[in-house]
Amino acid sequence: MAVFPRGGALTAWGNAYLLGRASLDEADVHAVADDALHRVVGIPDEPDPVPISIALGRLRGAGVTALRLVLPEPGDATGLPGPAAPNASALAAREVVLTVGPRELPSWALVPAVAPGRDGAVVRWDLLKVAPSVPPHGLPGLAEAERGLSDAMAATTATLDALDVARGREGAGPALAAFDRGVRGLVLPPTLSPRAQRLVLSGTRLLAVLAIASESDGASITTTEAERRRESLRPLRRAARYALCAAYSAEAEPPNGGWSTAR
Repeated sequence: MAVFPRGGALTAWGNAYLLGRASLDEADVHAVADDALHRVVGIPDEPDPVPISIALGRLRGAGVTALRLVLPEPGDATGLPGPAAPNASALAAREVVLTVGPRELPSWALVPAVAPGRDGAVVRWDLLKVAPSVPPHGLPGLAEAERGLSDAMAATTATLDALDVARGREGAGPALAAFDRGVRGLVLPPTLSPRAQRLVLSGTRLLAVLAIASESDGASITTTEAERRRESLRPLRRAARYALCAAYSAEAEPPNGGWSTAR
């Protein structure tokens, strides 16, 4: 999964548009960001690939009221509604944007595929029909995700210290600085709550640190120790992914206090 999931920007700015808090042009510009081109394939009644702006307009006309981000990984399909084929596509991409709307209307998944282009990345979003995706199949709401991230960090700190994860990363400074510049450059809708914006930033920074940590064995000198380190990072990585899902999707969360995590 990318530290800066493209589905995060699409979800946050798509929700801002769907809630009448941003224009289609704003949603398009910020969803594409630094990429060369985004196109959506499979929009009903659109035989050709269309820009984000047209796709969002058509989805709104079809009854879509909000978008939700899911960041699955092999071994953790939490948040994916099924059936198997769209789930497999989302797992391969490690991110997916799900539509929210009335239960009697179709539900869709937007799954990205990224290819290099002359002027930057070219992103194709495939619109796939999925099972109804409300509630979000085990993903926490904003408050629960924030607590989960805090608890995971508290529970993991001692383990990481014992495994000397921080060692062996003397050359990590430039990479961390680059990630931090990227975090500071994130453009989120001003209507996204301060709590959600803080959680986007903290979850993103944590994933950046974990990405750098995973590139080095640190002080682990045996395969067993390296595996112990990976196992120790897994709960923290999961908590960071769930935090990003909740934060980017915050405007889709019901106003009655969040989603139930009951499956």
